[in-house]
This record gives sequence, structure tokens and C-alpha cells, in this order.
Amino acid sequence: MLDANKKVLYIGQAKNIYQRWHKGHHKIAKIIALCGTNAYIEWVEIPEWLLNRAENAAICFYQPTLNTKTPPVV
Repeated sequence: MLDANKKVLYIGQAKNIYQRWHKGHHKIAKIIALCGTNAYIEWVEIPEWLLNRAENAAICFYQPTLNTKTPPVV
């Protein structure tokens, strides 16, 4: 999730992005508080076996505002 200036707000993984965000997301209130409705989703398709490692690396690199825990890269 990025704001209007392309600052990374949140990094997460989903097998189906539509299902993950369609009915709301547990971070949506914080996203709206930070940037109103000027946020958007970008995604990268990654093999399932690499999801956790890629997510952890991206969180460490971008340090998004809404990812409160920074997991170690394994």
C-alpha cells in the first residue's frame, strides 16, 4: 500500500488481493487516517515458496509506517 507520493505505508502478502481488501482490511482505518483516500495498492507476483522471505526483506528495506514489527530476513 502506497500513499499519493509513493511512500510505502504497508507491506503484506495475499494469495488473492481482491479477497484480502474487498470487505476491508484490519489496517484500513490507519491508512485513511494517514492519507485519506489517496492510497493505492501495488503488487508483485512472487512464487509461494518465497513469499515470507520477500515480505521480510521488503519490510526491512522500505520500513513502512504500518508494519510495526520488522522481522529478520531469513
